[in-house]
Amino acid sequence: MNLQELLNLIGIREYVVNSVNNCSIDRPTVKELGGILILLDNKIISILKSPEFKDYIGYADVRQAIIDVANITNIKSSLNKPKF
Repeated sequence: MNLQELLNLIGIREYVVNSVNNCSIDRPTVKELGGILILLDNKIISILKSPEFKDYIGYADVRQAIIDVANITNIKSSLNKPKF
């Protein structure tokens, strides 16, 4: 798992987004950058969904993590609990 590659791609993506929104760049270049942005997103997503990355972040425990967050953020369920 090369985490630096992922970080580099995210940095490049940020630059491309800023460039697409830069009015001083000509339209043909902006159009090309728009296509590059799609490809960068696809590459970043493929890395994030890869088995190596999922293993790196402990994705096997995702269901329990979701339950834990829901328990913490569920205001209604905390209203029903007795306070000591």
